[in-house]
Amino acid sequence: MRVLFIHEVSYENKVIYEMHEFPELLALRGHDVTFLQFPEGSGRARRSAASDTREISGRAYRDARLRLVTPPTWGGSTLERFVAPIIDVPTIRREIRSGRYDLVVLYAVPTTGWQAVSIARRAGVPVVFRALDVSHKIRNTIVSRLVLAAERFVYRNATLLSANNPAMGEYCSSISGRTGPVVVNLPPLDLSHFAREPRTDLRAELGLDSSHRVIVYMGSFFSFSGLDIVVRGLAAEFAARPELRLVLVGGGELDEVLRATVDELGLTERVIFTGIIDYQDLPEYLRIGDVAINPFEPELLTNVALPHKVLQYMAAGVPAVSTSLSGLRGVLGEESGITWVSGPEQLAAVASSLAAGDPADLARISRTERQFAQATFSKESAIESFERTLESVIR
Repeated sequence: MRVLFIHEVSYENKVIYEMHEFPELLALRGHDVTFLQFPEGSGRARRSAASDTREISGRAYRDARLRLVTPPTWGGSTLERFVAPIIDVPTIRREIRSGRYDLVVLYAVPTTGWQAVSIARRAGVPVVFRALDVSHKIRNTIVSRLVLAAERFVYRNATLLSANNPAMGEYCSSISGRTGPVVVNLPPLDLSHFAREPRTDLRAELGLDSSHRVIVYMGSFFSFSGLDIVVRGLAAEFAARPELRLVLVGGGELDEVLRATVDELGLTERVIFTGIIDYQDLPEYLRIGDVAINPFEPELLTNVALPHKVLQYMAAGVPAVSTSLSGLRGVLGEESGITWVSGPEQLAAVASSLAAGDPADLARISRTERQFAQATFSKESAIESFERTLESVIR
């Protein structure tokens, strides 16, 4: 197959997840893959009045090779995001109309998604929309209503909609009136990658010793992440458990708020910020944790999502505590080893108690999570399922 992926984020700068894994796994299976990105945060050095196409190595799988297309850019600024729906159209049109592709796999919605759907329909190229989140709810802005309109258009007019969990598929159909096919393709996990043991000196580098019990969070610090609530909730747990530590791996919009809260509560010795780390090092950082957390606040955006961090916690064998979210719990159920709580307000106490618990119990949970992840999210089964979906559209 000749496949064009389109997204409205940077392929080169974005934290690695399935938008890298699916294209690269397809490339490794012999398919011809191109990815059209929006070069957010690419900086002054990448300014160009013309589109750019180059061959790159994979980020999740270094042996994969694919073409990366970048529209004209002046550095991926916030202002550029608002004009991209216009200035990116010639590049999208040229790629889709080139005759090079059998189909388009679309992750984008407001920036380049609705234009891609319209252009592809006129060119007779089928579009598979890959639904992962609720675009108009990620950030509340003055254009949220326009983003919602773009969502409805894309969901309704894509040739096929591929959701990462049943709740997401139901959401897309319900708000758009979609009558076309909707399938669920679970995301891939490179289980061997997450089986790596941590370096023996990593804990020491972070100021941790063998007596510490560690709670870890990995991912973006979104406003809906619940991390601000958890940090405040942990203040009492820290007072009662001198051995307890919290490690926050990542960054984002709540970063300054979290750091200020840690300072305000006098927790600078108990909360460790690592910043954003390389994907290759992620398993090591996860596995320093006795417990990993997903404290997302339950709302539309989070309830229909499938937070990849929880799957990665499971693959790394770190006992996980998560808010009970419809999409996530619907896929993982009661046999996955996850400890469910109703919201971030309850998570601090539950995660602290689990981290301080019997190591034998933690080891049992770890085995359960890994076995479930292996049976449900292996990269082999995920890419075979997704490949069959794409082939069905071409046929």
